[in-house]
Amino acid sequence: MTRRRLPEGFLLGCATAAHQVEGGIDNDWTRWVADHPEAINGGGDAVIAIDHYRRYAEDLEQLGSMHHNAHRFSVEWARVEPVPGRFDHDALAHYVDVVRSCRRAGMEPVVTLQHFTLPVWLAEAGGFAAPEAPVRFARYAAACVEALGDMVSWWITVNEPMVVAVLGHLEGLWPPGERSLPRTLAALRGLLRMHAAAAEAITTVSRSHGRQAQISIAHHERRLVPRNAASRVDRAIAKVPDFLFNRWFLRCCVTGRVLRPVGNGQAVPGLAGSLTYLGLNHYTSEAVSLDLGAPGMLFARHEAVPGLPLSGAGWAIDAVALRTALTDLTREFGLPILITENGVSDDHDEMRPTFLRDHLNAVVDAIDAGIDVRGYLYWTAWDNFEWAEGYTQRFGLFSVDRDTQERIAKPSAALFAEICRTHEVFDALIAG
Repeated sequence: MTRRRLPEGFLLGCATAAHQVEGGIDNDWTRWVADHPEAINGGGDAVIAIDHYRRYAEDLEQLGSMHHNAHRFSVEWARVEPVPGRFDHDALAHYVDVVRSCRRAGMEPVVTLQHFTLPVWLAEAGGFAAPEAPVRFARYAAACVEALGDMVSWWITVNEPMVVAVLGHLEGLWPPGERSLPRTLAALRGLLRMHAAAAEAITTVSRSHGRQAQISIAHHERRLVPRNAASRVDRAIAKVPDFLFNRWFLRCCVTGRVLRPVGNGQAVPGLAGSLTYLGLNHYTSEAVSLDLGAPGMLFARHEAVPGLPLSGAGWAIDAVALRTALTDLTREFGLPILITENGVSDDHDEMRPTFLRDHLNAVVDAIDAGIDVRGYLYWTAWDNFEWAEGYTQRFGLFSVDRDTQERIAKPSAALFAEICRTHEVFDALIAG
C-alpha cells in the first residue's frame, strides 16, 4: 500500500473561530441574531455555542493527544476591548492561556485577530468603513501581540475580507444586513486599511521584542469558472467577479494601493509588503452563467460546478481545484502558503475520510511540484455555529451534543489523527 509523506515540520491541525465555538460573547453578530432570528437557518444562536471558552483546556488537550501539531483560533475583539480604548486584561489573560494550552499540547498556535465579528461600539460607528477603524484595529492588534507574541509566530489579521464585505454589505445575509454596492466598496476599502494598520502594528511590536512575525490575511479562494467553457458570454460574465473575489484584495496588498474598480489607485500606508505568507481558505469552485435578473451580483448566476459530487452544503467537492489554487497563487505571488481552512460539510461522516485523503494528496502533489506549502488546517475540529447556517452544517471531526456539550469523535477524527501522527497519506488511487 503506497503512502506519500508530508515534509518535516509541516503543520497539521484544525481551525476554529471564537464566535462559532466560545459562547458568552456580545458583539455585532450576537445582536444581529437576536434581532433577526429568521436569518439563521434552522434557528439557534451562539450564546452558548459549544462552550469552548470554558472547555478550551480539555478541548485542546484532546486535539494534542490526537497528534495535531498546530491549531488556529481567533481572539475575540469584543472581549478584549469591550468599550473603545479600554482593554480587558482578564480577557487577554484568557487568550494567553489558550496559547499556552496549545503549546503544552504540542500545537503551534495560529492566531486570527478578526474573524467576521466586530465590537458593538465599532459596528455602530460604521463598522469596517468607520474612519477610526484602522487605528482602533491597530491598537487592538498591538495589545494582542504584546500579550501573546512571545509564544506566537503566525498571525492572521482579517479572515476572508471579501466574504464578510459581500455577505454583510452586498447580499445582506450577514450583519449589518445591507444591500448596497457603494457600502460594499466602502467596507472593502476599510478592510484594506485595517489589515495594513494591523500588519504594521504586529511588525512594530514584534521587532521591538526581537521577534519575527509571519503575517497574512486568510484569503478565501473560490474560483469562479464559466458554466459553459465554450460560451463567450459565460466566460465574460465570470471574469470580473472572479477577479474581484479572488485577486483584487491580494493585488492591493502587493501594490500597496486601492486598485480599481474599488478605488482609484490611492496608496495605503503599510499595505505594500504586508503579507509575509499567504493564508488560504479553500472549499470549492463555482460555475457562473448570465443572469439578467441579478444586477446586484453583476448579472452572474452562481451554482455548483456540474458533474462533481456535492457536500452537505451543496458545494462541489473537487480536490483538483485546491491543487490549482496552490499553483496559481504561487505563480502570481511567490509567497509560502499555509492552508488555513479546508473542509467539508457532511452530516454522517461518509464523505469526509475520502475528502481528507484526496485533498491532502492534492497538497502533496503541489509540494512535489515545488510549491512551498507550510501546513494544512482542517475546518473544523467540532461541529459548531456556522454563521447564517446555524447548526445545520456539520464540518467537524467531532460532533457535539447540544444538551450536554459532550464531544464525540467521528471516524474521520481517527483518520486525521493517524495522518498527523505519521505525516503520511495514502496514494489517491488507493484511498479512493
